[in-house]
Amino acid sequence: MILHPDCEAYLEAVERWREKTSIQSWADIGADRAKAVFSELKLSRMPTLPEMDLVEDYEIEGRAGPRRLRILRPKGAGGRPLPVALYFHGEGYVLGGIEESEDEARRIAANTPALVISASYRLGPDHPFPAAIDDAYDALLWAAHHAAGFGGDPRRLMVGGTSSGAGLAAAISRLAATENGPRIALTYLLCPWLDLTMSQHSVLDYGEGYGLDRTDLEWFRQCYLGPDEAPDHPLASPILHPVPPRLPKTFVLAAECDPLRDEARVYARMLKEAKVPVTYVMAPGMIHAFNALIHLIPGGLPQIAAIDEALRGV
Repeated sequence: MILHPDCEAYLEAVERWREKTSIQSWADIGADRAKAVFSELKLSRMPTLPEMDLVEDYEIEGRAGPRRLRILRPKGAGGRPLPVALYFHGEGYVLGGIEESEDEARRIAANTPALVISASYRLGPDHPFPAAIDDAYDALLWAAHHAAGFGGDPRRLMVGGTSSGAGLAAAISRLAATENGPRIALTYLLCPWLDLTMSQHSVLDYGEGYGLDRTDLEWFRQCYLGPDEAPDHPLASPILHPVPPRLPKTFVLAAECDPLRDEARVYARMLKEAKVPVTYVMAPGMIHAFNALIHLIPGGLPQIAAIDEALRGV
């Protein structure tokens, strides 16, 4: 392992921020303050966003009440129907949201090009498992039935996200396959969190000093699962369970210097052994969720091109 210089510079900046704020981990400051601090930090460092033909917030009626979606249609797409990319943000099922992940959602919309539906979901610890999965599946159902009204082609429906958002995408792809749900053309998993037991070796190898520490992972898990849910539930840790029939074609991106690296690799291998078409890309020298930090870690652009290629193939 050789950490990419862009990642080294980013991690040094993170360390300077930690020293300045005296925040060593999100767990130290509690969920409410962590949400506010993360939001302010991410929004204050948002890069220039690609222009869109359409940016519309839309409220759907989910099983637990109203949920917000943001619909993004890129410029220059013309009148032809676009593939539909349902996107779920990351940040441990606790932090973040549509605004904080706007750069990643717009990048996917512009680079594919695709009609992107960026979906909110209830966050822990106030709304523990399976609230986020229920919301994500409700968003999938809405996208399958309504994307055409916004210029999308529901026959080319893609479901994905980053980190915990990728975990949600894997969970609802599993639900759709086992419950005769909407047909998904591609599941795209970017630095996914797929084993909440944290039993993979890379959690030990990269669990401190690489931008996502084991202490934060443990806190995220506690906030998400609550006091009662086991971390080995099939919808929380799919790599611990057999691959069900009818899973869609899948793209998996892993980062070499990521505590979640091994679960991405294991899941890709499981899909291949189950005869699910799968593409696995491991980004050398990159850290967790570098794809959502590409304006700060431009050395990851070759792997961003691999994501774009996978989504364009739908």
